[in-house]
Amino acid sequence: MSKCSSYGVRLLLVLLIVASLTPSTMAAEPNGLIIMITDFGFKDFYVGAMKGAMYKVFPQARIDAISHGVSKFDVKEGAYTFAKAAVEFPTGTVFVGVIDPGVGTQRKPIVMKTKDGNYFVAPDNGLLTLIGDTMGVAEVREITNRAVMRQDVQSSTFHGRDIFGPAAAHLAKGIAFEKIGPVLKEYVRLPIAFAKVVDGEVVGQIDVIDEYGNAITNIRPDLFQELGIQVGQTIEVEFANQSKIHCKYVKAYGDVPVGDYVGLFGSGGVFEVAINQGNLAEGLKLETSEKCIVRSSSD
Repeated sequence: MSKCSSYGVRLLLVLLIVASLTPSTMAAEPNGLIIMITDFGFKDFYVGAMKGAMYKVFPQARIDAISHGVSKFDVKEGAYTFAKAAVEFPTGTVFVGVIDPGVGTQRKPIVMKTKDGNYFVAPDNGLLTLIGDTMGVAEVREITNRAVMRQDVQSSTFHGRDIFGPAAAHLAKGIAFEKIGPVLKEYVRLPIAFAKVVDGEVVGQIDVIDEYGNAITNIRPDLFQELGIQVGQTIEVEFANQSKIHCKYVKAYGDVPVGDYVGLFGSGGVFEVAINQGNLAEGLKLETSEKCIVRSSSD
């Protein structure tokens, strides 16, 4: 066999091997970013201590945050905020989420690798439900390797500093994913409610109440299209606490006067109900997971 043909055979074999690799087996090159999301707030030492634990492992890391203002212990709100923001980051980013009301219990510390080559370190309590749904799951592993945890005495109440933060830093530094711990075939998922059309009405729920008091629902644009609800129409919105309002369905908050009720599809791609420059949730005493019904109005 000539040198040329031998080289061609070897090249073909290499190409076949590369083509056979799946997203879970291909290594994602870490980009040095570690992105946090927590319910810690900024009053206490928690954010700073967690950052310090990560810098101790990887001093060259670039650490930033999606938010430290997730409502205390609200895993569902955290899951929503996490997924909506994480999709905007580049491949090779390591995320670490700590909304962890079960800290110190038997819930597992895990890392999810997504199909786009990012890593998500978090408690196994449902926080990664929407991450997996929107970004695709390549593999999930339990963090069991003591070498990727804090080497000093560990607390049973601060796994962000002692387990999640250091593990995230090791991943950002380039440790092989396989060294984190064993593969998990299942991970905890939050129950996901889907909005639907029932008897000529859209029936959904409030998923999140944001910083402005806007009610962010799980209602998708296709449900409005199914009922023929058009921008500019007046709609009626009824909540489970029996609050009922009429508002314009518009494209932007500024399309109605300040102080008026307004309904629109916001940057998260789902239907929001609000008061323009006001606080709807406070005024109507709304809560997350509350039913929300939208119907056309003759007013």
